Amino acid sequence: MIYTNQRFLRILSASLLILSTAAYAAAESPWALPNMAARLEVKLSNPGDTEVDTLAVVPVKDAARVAPHFPGATAVAVTPSPLALLPSQADDLDGDGAPDEFVFPVHLKPHASLIVHLYYSQTLTRVVPWPQQVSASHSFGYNRATAALESAKIGYRTYGGLFLDVQARAAGSPGLFNEIVGLASPSLAPGLAIGRDILHIGDTLGLGGLFLRSGSDVYRPPVNVPDYAHKPENPEAPVYRVISSGPIRAVIEARIDHWTIGSDAVLVRALYSIAANSEAVTCRFEILPLHLTRTYEVGSGVLHLPKGRVSATVGRILVTGEQNPAIGPLGLATAYSTAAASPAGVLETSEGASESFVFHQRLEPGIAIIGSYQLAGAWSGSGITVLDRHLAEVLDESQRQIRIDGYTLSFTPKPDQIEGEPR
Repeated sequence: MIYTNQRFLRILSASLLILSTAAYAAAESPWALPNMAARLEVKLSNPGDTEVDTLAVVPVKDAARVAPHFPGATAVAVTPSPLALLPSQADDLDGDGAPDEFVFPVHLKPHASLIVHLYYSQTLTRVVPWPQQVSASHSFGYNRATAALESAKIGYRTYGGLFLDVQARAAGSPGLFNEIVGLASPSLAPGLAIGRDILHIGDTLGLGGLFLRSGSDVYRPPVNVPDYAHKPENPEAPVYRVISSGPIRAVIEARIDHWTIGSDAVLVRALYSIAANSEAVTCRFEILPLHLTRTYEVGSGVLHLPKGRVSATVGRILVTGEQNPAIGPLGLATAYSTAAASPAGVLETSEGASESFVFHQRLEPGIAIIGSYQLAGAWSGSGITVLDRHLAEVLDESQRQIRIDGYTLSFTPKPDQIEGEPR
């Protein structure tokens, strides 16, 4: 299947080059895909002093102000100079049947810019078979319901809560095998080169668990109970949904429609996403008050690890240590915008402490809160020698941003040559 996909892409790339070369003399900006009627041009800029290798995220609501119906039924990202196809995908984040974001990879040097053409069609429905670089899944088992997402470098999962566990890759092992982790045990099949569950979360914030705080009272979202406990399923436990399983960005949703806190109640929705070639997860969340009688702080954090150290600076928490000698050293990290949140010190739980931060915005009656932060895990068994330095680099990369503007819409100069599109 991969061979077929790559062969298709080579043929399509060659066709683009022939078409572009033939049209270049007649038009300053050649129409590379003659069967697509519309093209949205965007300008990508790197305002920083460091190279950026990330995904460009085009909000559909912004693009549609200039390009109605974007991204249509099919959209393809193309760099006009040099001519190249870019893997891309459109994601429906809220489940209403319409795309909310269009993403594609971009690499920019410091202070550089790039023009990308987004060709789209309202009638053509071909799915371009880009090679799979990430994956997401939703399954049932040990904790009744679990969700997982991964790149080829690392995997993460959540089971019954709003936190992440780490499925690390052994050095030299392939990626995109989170589903097999649930079917195999490295202790029983030590030679099997798949991901490995390296972290015991217990009653802590795990990696990036959310919490609410009012005065000295701390509340964490309800979690499900394992099947083996033979207890009823928690009706307020999170429900998971795969939003996208790739090919270049995997996204899952964890949602609690009704979380009861005494006489108060809120709705919580968190989106976890990982991009191709990345080791970091971005968490975007929103908490809506259903009924509130008081104000809450909203925070997150990372659990402390035995035999380790904590580096909690403004905007970043790095934790390294060793929970289990059989696993070896591992590290956990989170990063947040200093404009949106501040360090909050140690949060004690029944199974240990967690380093935390809180958002400046408060959850109040009638006022929702929206926020985001980045998460990452690392394992010495993956061949990483200096865990904290590696995690710092991963977080740095995950927080680099690009600017997207210069939206310009144009239509094919030869509508009579279109096949399958309305003229």
